[in-house]
Amino acid sequence: MSFPYLAALSYAAVINEYAATRALHVGAKGMVENGSLYRLCKAGAAITNPLAAKINRYTYLEGVTGDVAETTATAIAVGDTTVVITDATNARAKDYWQDGYLAIPNSGTYDVFHHIWKSDAEISNTYKLYVTEPFIYAYAAGGTLAAYPNPWRNIRNAGAYSQGFEHFACCIERPITSAYYFWGKVQGPHWAWVNSTWPGAAARDRDVIFHIDGTIRMADEGINTDAQSNQRAGYLMYSGNYGDAMIMLQIE
Repeated sequence: MSFPYLAALSYAAVINEYAATRALHVGAKGMVENGSLYRLCKAGAAITNPLAAKINRYTYLEGVTGDVAETTATAIAVGDTTVVITDATNARAKDYWQDGYLAIPNSGTYDVFHHIWKSDAEISNTYKLYVTEPFIYAYAAGGTLAAYPNPWRNIRNAGAYSQGFEHFACCIERPITSAYYFWGKVQGPHWAWVNSTWPGAAARDRDVIFHIDGTIRMADEGINTDAQSNQRAGYLMYSGNYGDAMIMLQIE
């Protein structure tokens, strides 16, 4: 199989072009001429605010119903490229885990992390997952596996689901139709609105974090309490005069 590890993108591709079909895997990375990096994303709902976009996923925490399936599985033989897992939490549709990841916790081996290229729909609380590369170790039935959805398949408006468990997956430069594929910026020079004291207003004010609505704040101005660890947006390059700034975006 041949595919580009880093697609060469035009500015038109990341600003103007988006489609209902895709040519690359969701999560594929591309670069424009100025070195800015993008991920191929899919909108989980219509994105009307182009300031930033945030993924509607819960972190898997005790007491919080999440999107990760930590569950038992059927036996795996060396050379297998599929595994059947049990997950009664939610009824998952076909290809829910497409382009996601399969982890084998505490296996004692290095055969612990696999790319899922497709998945079947639910049949009696079970799902068949198809991995890109064959398993190189055998595992007994009933072992614990963790299936993680692709983090770029369900991008939504920043602030639309302010539960406190989402994370920012990319920044966008145009509104996006629901279920359409688009290129979301993850790294490079980026223009952003400011939610707090202007970054750069005082000496050594450089580091910026995300506010829940997609704007940026100074890193020392926590959203609610100093006990929270807010997601870093990057660092200040230039501050504007109208509540805006240009930052070096560093989502990843």
